[in-house]
Amino acid sequence: MPQKAILIVDDSSLARMMVKNVVSQAFPRWEIIEAATADDGLNKVKNRPVAAALLDFNMPGINGIDMAAKLMELDPKISIHLVTANIQDTMRQRAEAMGIGFIKKPVSKDDIVRIIGTLDGGQ
Repeated sequence: MPQKAILIVDDSSLARMMVKNVVSQAFPRWEIIEAATADDGLNKVKNRPVAAALLDFNMPGINGIDMAAKLMELDPKISIHLVTANIQDTMRQRAEAMGIGFIKKPVSKDDIVRIIGTLDGGQ
């Protein structure tokens, strides 16, 4: 079975490291692609399949919602979740309208494992 890939985009290196550690421990066969900005993340995945993306909302340049829209243009089947401390109702409603999941910061290991586990096929 081919290795699956997940994109983690957050301008906080600490936040990326925490999410990366959870994913790598719970799903060691998944490839992890990290980026500090939306532009960098989009460049890293524009020519490769990615099963999931965990995106911060508040980043310099393109925000997480706009990045999600661009990722969906590349691959409509990608599972996208905003990982953010910005929990305003309008933000949540916008994400839901696009079919994007929502994870409140600080993230829990259980949330990440549950989300990735649904895509993993019982690894």
